[in-house]
Amino acid sequence: MWQAELDQLRAELGKLRKRERELLQELFDVRAAAEIRKRKIFDISKVQPVAVINRLPVEVFSRILHFALSIAHCGEWSVVGLRKRQFMAVSRRWRDVVLNSPSLWSVICLCSGWRAPFVEMHVTRSREQPLDITFGDWDDPGLPDAALCSIFRCTHRWRSINICACALFVDCGDILGDLRRRSFPRLKSLVPLSSNN
Repeated sequence: MWQAELDQLRAELGKLRKRERELLQELFDVRAAAEIRKRKIFDISKVQPVAVINRLPVEVFSRILHFALSIAHCGEWSVVGLRKRQFMAVSRRWRDVVLNSPSLWSVICLCSGWRAPFVEMHVTRSREQPLDITFGDWDDPGLPDAALCSIFRCTHRWRSINICACALFVDCGDILGDLRRRSFPRLKSLVPLSSNN
């Protein structure tokens, strides 16, 4: 009686051990297959071509973006922020280059579409780069003090001042008076622009 039960338990234990070996073998096979797939993925991703623009040194790539952000005439100033956001949305690398290249932030326009926080962001991100300042059309009656304060505190960095013809119709008396009392050690040019330039 005990012997029959013992034989039955030994038979069941044998079946369980056999099943255990089968499962272990299956686990090893799955792990081996996963490792093969992992190596194939790595090999394929290594072979994928990298766009030429993503292989450029940051300085060269930044210069290309700088040219892409160049403004041909006064009416285009309002789209600069949109263009920068579009560039930053392309990839992490493009975003990093845009955010960390002071030269891309050294051109500032006091015009419609450039609110005080946007001007302040340009002053801050441009670090110590020389600044190119453009006075354009502003749809408010006068420039906000915050925007003027942002640029007036760094007149020592101004490289150029451009005044669009449309800005001449804005009351510039206070601004011009304030400019006369400041020094511009880096200033290289003062250019009046027509709204078609």
